[in-house]
Amino acid sequence: MLAVALVHSTALMLERLPEKPPAWLTRGERTFAYPHKEWRKPRVWCLAFFTDRHSSYEQRKIIGVGSVFPGRRSGTYERALIARDFTVFERPLPLVELESAMGAGRRFLKDDGRMPPAAGRNLLDAVRNLRRELSEVLDGLEIGLGANPPTGEVGERLSLEKDAVGTLLEATGMDRDPLEAWQPPPLHAEDPRSRSIPFLEGLPALRQIEDQQIVHDYMHFPGMGGENAVQVGWRIYRRSTESPHRLFVFNANRTNAESVMGVDMIYVNEYAHSVAVVQYKRMRQSGSRWVYWHDGTGERELKRMEAVDADCEAEDAWWSMSHAPEAVGDPRLVTTPSMVKLCRTTPFMMNSAALIPGMYLTREHFWELLQRPEAEGPSGGTRIVEQSIPRYLNNTTFTTLLRDGWIGTRGTGSDHVIELIRRSLSSEGPGSVVVGMHRSEVPPGNRRVN
Repeated sequence: MLAVALVHSTALMLERLPEKPPAWLTRGERTFAYPHKEWRKPRVWCLAFFTDRHSSYEQRKIIGVGSVFPGRRSGTYERALIARDFTVFERPLPLVELESAMGAGRRFLKDDGRMPPAAGRNLLDAVRNLRRELSEVLDGLEIGLGANPPTGEVGERLSLEKDAVGTLLEATGMDRDPLEAWQPPPLHAEDPRSRSIPFLEGLPALRQIEDQQIVHDYMHFPGMGGENAVQVGWRIYRRSTESPHRLFVFNANRTNAESVMGVDMIYVNEYAHSVAVVQYKRMRQSGSRWVYWHDGTGERELKRMEAVDADCEAEDAWWSMSHAPEAVGDPRLVTTPSMVKLCRTTPFMMNSAALIPGMYLTREHFWELLQRPEAEGPSGGTRIVEQSIPRYLNNTTFTTLLRDGWIGTRGTGSDHVIELIRRSLSSEGPGSVVVGMHRSEVPPGNRRVN
């Protein structure tokens, strides 16, 4: 349902909104400091009418329309407000002229923020009737904001990519709130790229990284040289402006990272020199149960992960033997990189930051479940029934262990996996992969710093 908001513009908004957005803002989004007030939840993109914020309500007028998203509190008295698609009214519209059409919802004209659904619809209809010349503009905003979420294979892929991005944010100790602000990228439905755009391309106010030092950082994973990949989107996140923790998120489609390693999500912790990889496996509903069916593609992916894990075990054994005990004192619960996440097939949910409920398994545990007698289907085939899995890691446990460096490679094993990542992301091919590089000058949790 379309959300409608009333925004009483600040002095800076009155000055800057009518200006054409700078060219380097790829989606035309600008962020303003706005007086803090709790907007009605959920926090979503809203069709917004902007007023001149006159001190007297009787003199206050609507001076423009656009789209806004309420960001998080940015201080004691302010919050971030993301605005885009602003159109100025050639004839400002006094709020008092809207009262009769608003009915009982007229009291919300003195409020600000997201309106209740009935009041918002009444306001939109009233403006349409009084300013018919804005019909095309309002139609465009309504279509863009009220677009149905992607469905089918595209929606399923975006769900998994969103979950991978959310998991990386969680593992780095950051809020997942940016995921709520996803909107379809501004591409025509017939554009062939619309089916392969990475999830990150739909997130607002996350600038492409332009600073030359940061460009150098993200083009060079530890021990890696930079090479261009296909369909790549980069974003950078921080816990706060003062935080030493940075997360570089890389979302690439049409690369062959899956065909090399069978992996959908890759987490690189530069401080711990650790790499963990996760392959998503979708369960389908079969009657009242959820079932993962293991086919030839799944078997080939499992064999690739097994080969990577075997190489890492050999590298880790050599590294442990060739280094002094004090240099090796960096234990892991699991020193191999490959994990599997079994998750239910979930429709793509806009305006949600929730992770997909699922079960994280080590590659060995996943293989063991496939060897059990109950894995044989009633009509043949190999399966894993959700209710038959006795133990697993949930989202919270997995991201905590990942954040604190208890899961993932170490030593030369990490170098080996990073080299595989570098090679896989430099060639064209099928697949979708989300990579997060956690860079920090301070260690992950549960470490004593001398």
